[in-house]
Amino acid sequence: MSSEQEIMITPEEDTFTEEQPQQTSSAIMLPVSSACAKAQTLLHYIYVTEDDDSRQDLYELIQQFAAQPQQPGDANDFHNFSVVLAQRNEYVYACTVLDCGLRLFPKNVDLLADYLQYGTRCNQLDACKKYYKTLLKIPRRRWTWRGFAFLMEYLLFLMDRSDSAKELDAKEQELVSIATDFRKQFPYTEEPYRSESNVYRMLNLPDQEAAVLRLALENVRIAPKCALRYADILFERGLYSEAAAAVQRAIHDANQTQASVNEGYVYYLNALCKIALAQQVETDLHLDEEAVRSIYSDFNIALAKFQKTQSSYTEVIRTKTNTLVNKTGIAVDPSYELLYEYVSE
Repeated sequence: MSSEQEIMITPEEDTFTEEQPQQTSSAIMLPVSSACAKAQTLLHYIYVTEDDDSRQDLYELIQQFAAQPQQPGDANDFHNFSVVLAQRNEYVYACTVLDCGLRLFPKNVDLLADYLQYGTRCNQLDACKKYYKTLLKIPRRRWTWRGFAFLMEYLLFLMDRSDSAKELDAKEQELVSIATDFRKQFPYTEEPYRSESNVYRMLNLPDQEAAVLRLALENVRIAPKCALRYADILFERGLYSEAAAAVQRAIHDANQTQASVNEGYVYYLNALCKIALAQQVETDLHLDEEAVRSIYSDFNIALAKFQKTQSSYTEVIRTKTNTLVNKTGIAVDPSYELLYEYVSE
């Protein structure tokens, strides 16, 4: 492309309009999946190899794709394409792809939900409002998990921007209603319970949050995220024995699935539960060598998962470990390599 032909525009400026040049009828139609594959390659050059020229190529690809009179592919192809773009924070481009998909599949719940999630991140608020109203007209029994989960996130977004008590009350009622229906429609998966509990957490309703998490552990076979959050609540309330049991459930469930639970925090909390239980029995620490080494092992695993990043968690690990060494006389064995190096710094 010559310099005279270059179009200087960035993704943040806006989505494409009808004034953009249209492809001729003789142009080859680019299928959605092919456009997605090309975009993945360009995103790699932009964000991994830091090739700035590829950004113009990405713009031209999305422009060409959006201008096509036809875009061969199904709704899932459009969803996948938007996800690829959104994963690199290209939310304007993701919304452009979703607009194309929704012209072909105007009642597709996943595409509508995707737009609510990405549109709020690039200020496409008028389009979000339109698609929000469209989604509400679709019976909830046809909603996918994305329809429920992303709409709940959208409502929380609206509530965060509102100063009207009346609007906040209405949105809160709508949010609780959707969260409840989400759980009822998908009673044997973790996500509905986690989403509903998060709603109660955001609304500062701790008893309702804990109740939903307990319900998840009763009804769902694999629920590591709910177990970990429930353990957190119990630990904060000083219910260390119950918290330790919930942590064990989180560890067990995390081993059964690829759920993105924070494993570093799981083992960190597991160690804290062991220490708290020991202090609950006696004011001083009286732990045998096996118990102390078990705590060191948990802290070592936590540091591995945290990748030794300095944080409030790692500072607590350092403090608690030094206290254990001083109180019990049991030094950190070099076999716990990360912990040994960390407390020796």
